Amino acid sequence: MKRIAAFLLLLVAATAGAARWLDVVNYTDLATGFVTWGPAWARYAVAGGVLALLALGALLAPRRPAALCGQSTAQGVTCFLAGFGFAALAGTKLAGWAALDAFGKACAVLYLVSAVWMLLLGRSRFTPEFEAPTGSALWGVAGTLSLYLLTICRFGLAPTGMARVDANFAALAALAALLFTAAQAKVAYLPGGRSGGWVFFTGSAAFLLCSCLAFPGALARFLVGSAAPADLAEAAALALVGLCGAVYAFGSAGAPAREPEPAADGT
Repeated sequence: MKRIAAFLLLLVAATAGAARWLDVVNYTDLATGFVTWGPAWARYAVAGGVLALLALGALLAPRRPAALCGQSTAQGVTCFLAGFGFAALAGTKLAGWAALDAFGKACAVLYLVSAVWMLLLGRSRFTPEFEAPTGSALWGVAGTLSLYLLTICRFGLAPTGMARVDANFAALAALAALLFTAAQAKVAYLPGGRSGGWVFFTGSAAFLLCSCLAFPGALARFLVGSAAPADLAEAAALALVGLCGAVYAFGSAGAPAREPEPAADGT
């Protein structure tokens, strides 16, 4: 798949985000998350249609893209931004440490771990030759644990229902961010793996769900006083992960990496 096709697919996702913002500010009860005009299923249909397009694009992506095997300044910059986003989120949580329950305290600490992991990952993307972010892949696993807890929290503890479109998009955003960051960790330590299509899909899906569909609702609620600063910081951190996903997806649609040449003895 050529990068112009990847750009157009990401542009479709961004257009869905613009439409979502208009829907949130005009046809959503920000206090409850219920839609006030039109059927709720139409919102899911639009999201599902865009995801289907992204899945088709993933089928055309090279299995081993060159952009995942070497230096990438764009990926490094967006990883840094995501790291700063998680650091800010951890700061807002730690500021209210005394009021947090055990689950909230665990999330605050793990957000800080995620921030460190993203910064280490970003640094590794600036090196001319491939360099793993850390000596052990356990850092990559630890960096995704906060998103595991967030996904569990949003799917299992937050009030949901088909009519609560905003809450459901937020839950799906946490899942998309988790899948993408897990794919990030894999290619950070195994760059020669044939996972270009999966990175494209999870990255573009994270951009759609985190940056384009979930963040507008959190921002609108914050602007009217229905969301706390910590809620906005959480949505913004995921939106930055989604931005990182868009950059990874765009890179995954580029030229494939050269296959290593066989040794002289044929092995």
